[in-house]
Amino acid sequence: MAHKKLTKADLEQAKKELLARKKELEEQLNELANQKVSDDQVQDVGDQALTSVMETLRNSLQDTEYQEYTRIIQALAAIEKGTYGICIDCGAPISEKRLKYYPNASRCIACQEAYEAGKFA
Repeated sequence: MAHKKLTKADLEQAKKELLARKKELEEQLNELANQKVSDDQVQDVGDQALTSVMETLRNSLQDTEYQEYTRIIQALAAIEKGTYGICIDCGAPISEKRLKYYPNASRCIACQEAYEAGKFA
């Protein structure tokens, strides 16, 4: 399947969407970092367990959002270098449809599936 080359307008639209999502993530990460899990009151065992679970959840959300943030930074750098929309593994163009729904994609769908299969195997 042949993929058309991304136009300047496509790149500008992708950059606009990536920058908007980057700003959202910065705000969310800042909020998570400053959020208190407990009110510093004396806690019973149940409160301590809940606080621990909430902190683990917050850290998990922070990690997930930070990973997305990192992928956005990499996508923005790829736009600047002229390599946006090119798979980092095989060098083939990433489909326009994939980039539309996942603008920070760095791999074509086949390479992403292979990456995930190797990562979770």
